[in-house]
Amino acid sequence: MLKNIFTGIFTNDSIFVPTALLLLWASAVWAGTGGTEFTDLYTTIQGWSQGYLGKTIAIGAFIVGMGIGIAQQSIMAIALGIGSAMAVQYAPNIIDSMVTALI
Repeated sequence: MLKNIFTGIFTNDSIFVPTALLLLWASAVWAGTGGTEFTDLYTTIQGWSQGYLGKTIAIGAFIVGMGIGIAQQSIMAIALGIGSAMAVQYAPNIIDSMVTALI
């Protein structure tokens, strides 16, 4: 019985389609290797995020979270403010290391 199940799954026809799709999608791996025309934009946005604009947004998120936390008497809003501040400050490095690891 078990032999019949595996025989029906692993036929030449059933392996052909996934193999063809994997070979077709393998070309998408090269999608992140080019794009030198976007280097200036990337550097500008990363500089904003990790520079004074990012620090201002991070402090603003923390203060707004603290204000809402005090008004609602809940620590969750402060945690959300701290999380937003951390996301603004550290997200470019995390994204950069993830993309660089894949290339």
